[in-house]
Amino acid sequence: MQYLVTNNFHRKFNIENMLKVIRIKFFLILVLILSTSTSTRILGQETETSPWSRFGMGLAIPTLSAPQLMMGGVSAPILDGYVINPDQPASAAGSVTTMLQASLHGTNTDMTEGDSTATVNSGSLGSISLVIKKPGGKTAYMMGITPYSAKGYSVSRSFNDSLNNTIGNIVETYSGAGGTAKSYLGISHVFKGKKWIPAGNLDSVHVANRALFLGAQVSMLFGEVTSTGRLDFEDVTSLDTRTRTSMRHRSLGGLFGAQAYQLLWAKYDQKRNFKGSATLYVGATYSPESLLYTDYEKSVETVQLLSSIETVIDTASYINKLDAEGRIPAKFSAGGALVYEHANGSRFLISGEYMQEDWESISDSFEEDILDGDVAWAKASRTSLGITVVPGSGGASYKAGFALDAYPITYNGSQLSGWRASAGMTIPLEGSRSTSRLHLGVEMGHRGLESDNGTVLEGTLEESLLKIQIGVTLAPFFKNLWLTPKLYD
Repeated sequence: MQYLVTNNFHRKFNIENMLKVIRIKFFLILVLILSTSTSTRILGQETETSPWSRFGMGLAIPTLSAPQLMMGGVSAPILDGYVINPDQPASAAGSVTTMLQASLHGTNTDMTEGDSTATVNSGSLGSISLVIKKPGGKTAYMMGITPYSAKGYSVSRSFNDSLNNTIGNIVETYSGAGGTAKSYLGISHVFKGKKWIPAGNLDSVHVANRALFLGAQVSMLFGEVTSTGRLDFEDVTSLDTRTRTSMRHRSLGGLFGAQAYQLLWAKYDQKRNFKGSATLYVGATYSPESLLYTDYEKSVETVQLLSSIETVIDTASYINKLDAEGRIPAKFSAGGALVYEHANGSRFLISGEYMQEDWESISDSFEEDILDGDVAWAKASRTSLGITVVPGSGGASYKAGFALDAYPITYNGSQLSGWRASAGMTIPLEGSRSTSRLHLGVEMGHRGLESDNGTVLEGTLEESLLKIQIGVTLAPFFKNLWLTPKLYD
């Protein structure tokens, strides 16, 4: 009896100590993520340099998560227990264990407008995501921070004043910086069903043949974007004009997701050895419309260079408005995937997804117009296709994808659109003795204004993109059973 009492005491003591350690680790990780989120420039600035980022909150970019980007951005139906899918909150419950995921992204952009060309290189940190899940559990928690939009450009042009030859050349210069990011916290749960599958004529195997995954996230969009426009006159007696705009955005939103799979067929031999199967996956996400608050500041000044120092001579106008209201439209995505698996461990997946976000529907909701020039809001959409091939058990997986993008702005009646083609591989880090993965990917694409017949408008800005991405998904050493209490010392 004394042994039982002592053993139970030690067991309770160890569990309580372990829970305290888990709480401390969870708190430190949460503090790390929240402290990272206080600096928008880490994730927003220089994420993707483009003159098109001049308008609105900046250029909308796909979620910079390497495993999904390599498949053209398909995320709603994808359920992979060894990587994190930040755009699908339901997927966390399908993770095999606790995981941390991050990536780095580099972009080379070749820009062409008429006879003018330019090349810009940029790079940034991608999404940082964390899933906390007990191995074999049905509930998981996820959190992280991801870039949402980016503003980074510097363009200029020079021309002569045909009405007044005494002014000389006039130089227009436009530049912008900053971006927005989104931090999130979510939970998901899985409901599974099982079925007996025949194994030969006299035996059977009990397998999970269907499951439903449900998840939700609460998110905070935040960040600052700045723009500066200058009009410089060659005549030193003329005053130059400078227009500066700053917008600090914030929005509390949510994301709901659902995934399900159904085993179509599975084969086992008489010795209950797996021979092959086919599974159908479907998934969808929905983000409801949310309020956007903006601290808007704009100044128009006349300036002059005095002893190489730019001095403000007069302020023509100044606007400073706090908590100007606007709206972020509802967004939904839906897709499906078909997976074939073989006894030798090989796997083939083909998937597709459609996403839509109608910014045109909320164009009249902004107290302050955050667009500029001959630009209007439009309906954004993305159509993606992706495949994954795993040649054999325990090896690398190879991925490829293609996407057609329609961005949420139109310029002079033509919508900004583009395409992206991607490929890459995910390699298990076998030396880590865990389920950790390394992701290597490349993406190329094109962006420009589309005409009525589907071709790019002649004489307008076109961009050719080449991106390289390196990511890692880290999981604990296989003997570190996180969140699993010890039964004995």
